[in-house]
Amino acid sequence: MNTRTNQPPQPNGAHPVAYDTASTHTGIAGRSLLCSRTAMVVVAVFVMIELAARLLGGGLPNPDWNFAQTDRKVAEIEALAAAGETVDLVLLGNSSVNSAFLDREIERQGGFGRVYNAGLDGSSVRQMEDWAMNVVVPQLQPETVVIGLTSRDLNDASVSNAEVFGNYLNSRGRARFLGEETTGQRVQQTLGGVSALVQISPFLRDPASLVTQYDPTGPPTGEFVLPGEDYSPRPFDITRTRERALNDYAVGGIELESLDRLVTELEEAGIEVIMMEMPFIAEDWLPLHPNGSSDYQAFRVALLDFAATRDLPLIDLTTYPWTTSEFYDFLHVNSAGIARINTMLAEELIKLDTQA
Repeated sequence: MNTRTNQPPQPNGAHPVAYDTASTHTGIAGRSLLCSRTAMVVVAVFVMIELAARLLGGGLPNPDWNFAQTDRKVAEIEALAAAGETVDLVLLGNSSVNSAFLDREIERQGGFGRVYNAGLDGSSVRQMEDWAMNVVVPQLQPETVVIGLTSRDLNDASVSNAEVFGNYLNSRGRARFLGEETTGQRVQQTLGGVSALVQISPFLRDPASLVTQYDPTGPPTGEFVLPGEDYSPRPFDITRTRERALNDYAVGGIELESLDRLVTELEEAGIEVIMMEMPFIAEDWLPLHPNGSSDYQAFRVALLDFAATRDLPLIDLTTYPWTTSEFYDFLHVNSAGIARINTMLAEELIKLDTQA
């Protein structure tokens, strides 16, 4: 069948142009079919990713504060405040503080009415400042705050410090707690209730966090779990600590400035401040710093100078002859270390109370 259409004569003797309408229709249909197939592939890929996210999400926490441990502690703090309970002593610090001190043991051995360990894994001093002054102190109204530090806390260049602080600072939980929740955060929360992919997106931005927070047996806790009682630093932790926590070590800038503000704000609120240096296994901890012991000494000098300038008590828990039998890894004590460090802190607090 001839599909050529009749065309009017062309000027200058030019031959008329023939249009193949069947080919044109076939081309449109082909493009339409291609688009449909592409859309189907995209939908299929999205469905597969969503199903995978649902499987993975079953073993992951879904924290408002971008870290389930923070959600848990906020709930505990709010419960104490709702019950009208105030706290005599609050502990601040990173995982070395959070995993070491038991509230009831400090209360029992130190003779305190109520103790709360507000340490957060991975927190820097900048995060401690915001966490303490926006959440912990207004709710618990402590009489004394003990700030436990390691050399990683004052590293201004730390990649992990910046990331953990950023996740905390930009979390839906913090925004809602302070009455600053944005429309985008509300939308994200709504979508998170529908899509597992949106729900686990914070973990996809930091895939390494899956190693410490994924629990396929559920329900997930979001807590940092250290392996066993024996001293056995994991290669994963060694690498991340060297490359992301202690990288490009520099002290004396933003973190120290934040510590100065935090102490000022606490003292202006009538709260006693006590500084504390946390213990470590020197032969493994110090080499993780880019310049070894010289970086640690820079931290040590900054801490001593700060405590002296601000006239603050400094509890030095590094003076005890710690061994690997009391640690999980280079920075975290095991059950034997927990028993020792709680007794040490209680004894030091009693001494300071007596001297006062």
